[in-house]
Amino acid sequence: MNMKKRICTDEAATLLCDLYAGVIHHCLKKINRYPDHNDYDDFYQLGLITLFDTYETCLKDALVTENSFLFVSYAKQKIHWTFLDQIRKEQKKVSREAYLCEEELEEVPSTTSFEDQFEQADLLQRLCACLTAEENAYLRDALEGLNITEIAKKQRISRKTLYKRRRQIQTKASPFLKA
Repeated sequence: MNMKKRICTDEAATLLCDLYAGVIHHCLKKINRYPDHNDYDDFYQLGLITLFDTYETCLKDALVTENSFLFVSYAKQKIHWTFLDQIRKEQKKVSREAYLCEEELEEVPSTTSFEDQFEQADLLQRLCACLTAEENAYLRDALEGLNITEIAKKQRISRKTLYKRRRQIQTKASPFLKA
């Protein structure tokens, strides 16, 4: 539990920026963020916030000269970890958004004619003939609108296994889709 030892006043913040901005730049280089990177300023601001927070929680006062070495080590580690956490959060967000976009595309209602629907039904019937019983069960549940988690619960198998089955079905379906 980090207990705040001191308050970072405006004057202290200015002094911290003057004395320790190099620590932030060092940490930015360590994670390959340079001034031409599109989120460089965001990371720099995050570094400043972490620097100020570190000042408030550090056991020794960073503005006292004899404590500067201890503070630099402490601040460098905290800022670096904060940057890594931020990168992980962004990567999670991007992967979630990509997954959501894929789901949204699957949910777009199609405006197909009777002939197209008949052709799709014929393709589906031929595809099902090539699939295993487990793959057919997955496909049937997916076509009923169940998501991966619901299918996993219903069939009492892991989501990882279902993703594997879905890839197998996609592989088997590709010749039908190219025709």
